[in-house]
Amino acid sequence: MSAELRRALRELTDVPPPPHLAAKAIQLAERRRRRRIVAGAAAVVVVVAVAVAVPLALRPGGDSEPVPIGPTPSVTSPTPGALPETPQVVAAAYARATPNSAGSGPDDRRSYVLDPAIGQYRELPYRVVVPSPDGKRFFVADTRRGGIMDGARGSVRWVSGYDTYVNGVEWSPDGRRVLISSLGKDEPGGFMVVDAATAKAGRLVPMADMQTLNSRGLGFFWMPDGRTIGHTLTSGAGESIPDRTVGVRFYDLDGRTLRTLGLTGNAAVRTSADVSPDGRRAVAVLDWGDEHQARIVDLTTGEVTAEFDAKGVAGWYDDDHLVLRGNEALEVVDLTGRVVRSMPGSADLLDGATVHLVRADGLPAKSARYAF
Repeated sequence: MSAELRRALRELTDVPPPPHLAAKAIQLAERRRRRRIVAGAAAVVVVVAVAVAVPLALRPGGDSEPVPIGPTPSVTSPTPGALPETPQVVAAAYARATPNSAGSGPDDRRSYVLDPAIGQYRELPYRVVVPSPDGKRFFVADTRRGGIMDGARGSVRWVSGYDTYVNGVEWSPDGRRVLISSLGKDEPGGFMVVDAATAKAGRLVPMADMQTLNSRGLGFFWMPDGRTIGHTLTSGAGESIPDRTVGVRFYDLDGRTLRTLGLTGNAAVRTSADVSPDGRRAVAVLDWGDEHQARIVDLTTGEVTAEFDAKGVAGWYDDDHLVLRGNEALEVVDLTGRVVRSMPGSADLLDGATVHLVRADGLPAKSARYAF
């Protein structure tokens, strides 16, 4: 391999190319070298895009052995000046929320988490998998119980008080607590906070809004300050008329109302991932049948400052960009919906899964190819 090619590869990624692409890359570099000699032009940097197509390999029983799946290690060039050149986020988990309802085919009660040490995704037999902000722990749940798992291969400490009526699991911004929302079964719905270090749950804080203004069954979400939680209020208007959003209410951790933000229509702020890192804005998602839309909402005034089509929102990339989930890629878009970067991925992972993003800081070299 030529010195020029090695230098170009180092600039793109620390993951070596597959052997079958090396010859083509060398040929390309040699052709461009000859053109420079003939034309006397300035040096041209040869960038080799590495794309590895690996089949999805499902293992019966949902064991946690590594599986060769995940986004192909190829990132499109960002628009100049639009984003940092250093990758900022990585998909730490692809979670399947519900089992296969058709009664045939593979059971979707399996999720995939990135094992950074080996640079592969592991299959887990859980329908809920939510990574901590640093990606080092996961809250996992099946149809009977929920708990905190250390790393992609660690044991699970089960949380007492967790039941099947949970409709939201959110890590606090500092990764020390988990907010669990419950619709309630034998008692009013509300939330409880779990200490991540001990897996001990605090008391259930009953919330009247969970019964009177939650026709869409939404859970609570954290604000970036780690002291405030929010909840989108929705009201049912009959079977023939879609539920409507009537506002977003903010509370302290004792359940006391702090303020209510006017927000009307059908779009809703659903999870902590919908809130921008600085807490100034949120993406309110409208997802009714064939209609998919993202609306950028000012969390001080309630004003909708932008809206655009979006099939699925994975979260915020930074304060000025979102990550959308497409059919075959994760796309970074600005707040007008314009794509500025994309990370091609496996349709088997992306289809129907909730994508959980974490910061890519300190990611080992073997997993760096998945960052974007």
